[in-house]
Amino acid sequence: MSKARLTALGQCGFLLDTGKTRIVTDPFLSDSVDRMFYSEKTPWKRRYAPPCTLAALKPDAVVISHSHTDHMDPWTLGPYAKEDGSALILAPAPECAPLTEWGLKHIHPARAEEEVFVGKVRILPIPCAHTELHRDERGDFRELSYFLCFGDQKIFFGGDMSLYPGLEERLAKEKPTLLLLPCNGADEKRTELGVIGNIGHREACALSASLRVPFIPMHHDLYDFNGCAEDVILAEAEKTGAVCLPLHAGETRETGNDR
Repeated sequence: MSKARLTALGQCGFLLDTGKTRIVTDPFLSDSVDRMFYSEKTPWKRRYAPPCTLAALKPDAVVISHSHTDHMDPWTLGPYAKEDGSALILAPAPECAPLTEWGLKHIHPARAEEEVFVGKVRILPIPCAHTELHRDERGDFRELSYFLCFGDQKIFFGGDMSLYPGLEERLAKEKPTLLLLPCNGADEKRTELGVIGNIGHREACALSASLRVPFIPMHHDLYDFNGCAEDVILAEAEKTGAVCLPLHAGETRETGNDR
């Protein structure tokens, strides 16, 4: 099986390094959310500092799932545009305008089912429901999940996601080798405060077990206010028979031998 290295960056951020191509997902490498949105009701406070800058990662491409600040961060991407800015930036087509405003030059408006090649990595966007499927007036999806395919590996990067009819069947058909899944869930209190949820740890474990594909939990350990404890995720994985592979910010694991 092909080998690659996956490094966690926090929230939904990862660096995938195949040895020849470096892909970064949803880099949130600042404290912009804390500074812009903190309140007593929404106590955004990072539990750990960003491990690095985006420029330090030397990406060939940056893959963005949607426009929320902790996924498409102006305080991460703006400085990168000034420091380097050479990577191809893939983002949902309806959400690309701010990227130009931040000074990024190599922007690819991503659309569902339109694959993009970066080196020998095939990137396939598919529709993503951030609680619901959202389209613009042209029918383009505002949120996307992505398959990152190289050699005999196929990594599914869910981004912020909810389950929708046909998604599990699509995943089963694609036969991914690894899943990157949010685990922070959703509840009425957070929804009332405008914090849009994702699948939770039970749904992530159930999906992993059903597909018989290991998963790395994400979007669960950066903010206490909007997270899920790792021991809770691991207990549910043991209960359901899912293979859960926690990866903390700054840690790296080799992919290709995850089963």
